[in-house]
Amino acid sequence: MHSAMQCEKQPCSATAMFPTAQWCCRGANNDYYRHKKIGFRSNCNKGDAGCGCCCGGGSDGGGGLSSIVTREVFEEMLPYRNDPRCPAAGFYTYEALMAAAKAYPAFAATGDDATRKREVAAFFGQTSHETAAGRGRNPPGGPFVWGYCYNKEVKPLSEYCDGTNQQFPCVPGQKYYGRGPIQLTWNYNYGQFGAAIGKEKEMLENPDLLLTDALLAFQSALWFWMTPQRSMPSCHDVIVGAWMPSARDKEAGRFPGYGVITNIINGGQCGRGRNATCLELITATILIATIRRILERILYIK
Repeated sequence: MHSAMQCEKQPCSATAMFPTAQWCCRGANNDYYRHKKIGFRSNCNKGDAGCGCCCGGGSDGGGGLSSIVTREVFEEMLPYRNDPRCPAAGFYTYEALMAAAKAYPAFAATGDDATRKREVAAFFGQTSHETAAGRGRNPPGGPFVWGYCYNKEVKPLSEYCDGTNQQFPCVPGQKYYGRGPIQLTWNYNYGQFGAAIGKEKEMLENPDLLLTDALLAFQSALWFWMTPQRSMPSCHDVIVGAWMPSARDKEAGRFPGYGVITNIINGGQCGRGRNATCLELITATILIATIRRILERILYIK
């Protein structure tokens, strides 16, 4: 069993293996490990040349998220997001994601390593599905590696304006169709998100801000993920095990897991039998296993 590291800034001594002294992490046996790659590597042996840590500027500032999703992981999970065939090419950046995550320190930082990884996989599974390209056209690699290809809904079926909502009224001429990684919809969601970040008026008057500001786009996705929705729990509470189903939930077949998260985000599309959209959502769960394998391979976590 490898000894886990603690994040402490301590000076390294130059060695034959590590000729340049740098800030290091201290292991459980007081062994020091050189910072070599961005991100946190747990379970390293003494002298392991592949070991990195969160000390000495190794983190990109995303809190718990950056310790799991390094830049390397981000690129491997979303290999086609900057493909010129993607309408949103160049929009979704690692820096914007990490900056957005600072406002939600509990995201990817609640529970043990397995729970944290599971939340990351669920989040990217859902948002990748929401923004994927090529469904039904058999693109290279399959449709579910084309996540983050879009940042707005294609051919929206409505303006998503709830005229009965007086707290967050629709602004004439604006349409509240899906935008951003989680495809935020409806005026009340734009209004609530705006209120949460101190930009309620701006978000209702100009929902296209989610198409021009990647930081806002990621913030909208994380806000939705972390915030209970009407009579439903937050996606975060479901995936970390903080939500317990009521008797009514159990009668309706709602139990903790990825299915409830799909219901929170896209519940209106399911419960209608074997329609194409529901089948896509079911198929998209394959992405969860794919992302988990990526995390395990890159982070060496079994």
